Amino acid sequence: MPDAERLIAVDVGNSRVKLGLFERPVECEQAALAAPLPIAGPPLPEPVDTFDFTHIEGEPTSYNALREWLGPYAGAAALVASVHRSAGQSTLEALRACGLDRCKPLVGRQLPIEVRVEQPERVGVDRLLAGVAANRLRRADAPAIVIDLGTAITIDLIAADGAFEGGAILPGIRMASRALHDQTDALPDVAMQQLEHSPDAVGKTTDAALRAGLFWGAVGAIREVVARQRDRLTVPPQLYLTGGAAPSVARLLAEPDCTVRYLPNLVLSGVAIAAESLAAQQP
Repeated sequence: MPDAERLIAVDVGNSRVKLGLFERPVECEQAALAAPLPIAGPPLPEPVDTFDFTHIEGEPTSYNALREWLGPYAGAAALVASVHRSAGQSTLEALRACGLDRCKPLVGRQLPIEVRVEQPERVGVDRLLAGVAANRLRRADAPAIVIDLGTAITIDLIAADGAFEGGAILPGIRMASRALHDQTDALPDVAMQQLEHSPDAVGKTTDAALRAGLFWGAVGAIREVVARQRDRLTVPPQLYLTGGAAPSVARLLAEPDCTVRYLPNLVLSGVAIAAESLAAQQP
């Protein structure tokens, strides 16, 4: 596919950098973009390939693997969304060093979503991008709640008219595990990022008790915040989950009047939609 039809979407989080390759012509999206939000179609853009790596103290690692993955796409455009300032800058530099000359940062004010909070400029771009993607998916008459289980857990409300209304932020499961380890004398730091199944709520070992408390504590917090956000609504919301622990949590949140969908690349899809919107604005 010609490089003009390729996009490398980049999501720089607080712990990891995730890249997605999108291979869809921008031109085919213009008619849909002319319609006001919320967008009923076309379907959510999905990456055809992804790559991710960790960053340490703001410096991305695995440059050789990154260069190898990017090799076939060196002429593609890249759009970088970052919630970590130093890692975002070093990722931009790494991508350009790997041959992505058309590599640009993405900021929140460029996104096709209304932001109804007191300080819009302080909302994490990842939260807004997830909202942009949710607007492509949800029913036009239904609000949405977007839950991202990353380094931090965010639970955000998208109004029925497509606006970002704000939400809640709490420590992620991995962060909470490290905090317990750092602030106590004997508790280990359990590898919660590998958790794929719901643990027994009665742990028979210290590790198992930690997994039970961390997992079910997070699930309980999410349920309560979702319930309080639902209290504001007159129409049941649609729930969208993303992030590392989301598959094991998604099935625990479904209710008869509330659908739940897990989307591992929700933020990357939001970057792709933002790229479509920016292209539509070009003269």
